[in-house]
Amino acid sequence: MLPARLAAVALLAAGGAACADPGLLVVPPPQQPRTVQPIAPPRSTAPSSEVERRLLDAHNAERARVGVAPLRWADSLEAEARVWARQLIGSSTFAHDPAPHGHGENLWTGWGGRVWTPEEMVGEWAAERADYRHGPFPNVSRTGNWAEVAHYTQLVWRDTTHVGCAVESRGDRSVLACRYAPPGNIDGRTAY
Repeated sequence: MLPARLAAVALLAAGGAACADPGLLVVPPPQQPRTVQPIAPPRSTAPSSEVERRLLDAHNAERARVGVAPLRWADSLEAEARVWARQLIGSSTFAHDPAPHGHGENLWTGWGGRVWTPEEMVGEWAAERADYRHGPFPNVSRTGNWAEVAHYTQLVWRDTTHVGCAVESRGDRSVLACRYAPPGNIDGRTAY
């Protein structure tokens, strides 16, 4: 039996629904990185809430650890992430957005009737560094499966400059969606 909470990394690695929430449909990540289409960079803004500021700080703490520039907040990315987080909460699904939005995306979900801190949520992605192997993407995982470290590599991707995140909750389940511009996890490039 899995614990009452389960982060995206565990859900994606398992490739199926967890016994903690049998009604949650989990769609495994694609086996090949998606093609990204260049889009104009977002406009930098200030986080509009304490949660957003803490999410940005948690991202930037991990980026500082590996020596890459801090991310800037973008309301446009936050709005995009909020739409997808609401879709996931409303549909009881958990999958990356199939729309060709041109941004990177990290997802996290947890349940169990408690409030998750921004640091805990982003910390689940940062914990993937334990299996990270520095090299050109997708050859970045000690396990041989890039999807097991893809949240981490997006988090610290040196060419990413902006992030926007949204947390949505319903019942005892919460979803965090973050969007990144420019996106990371590009074949042949290194995270940092």
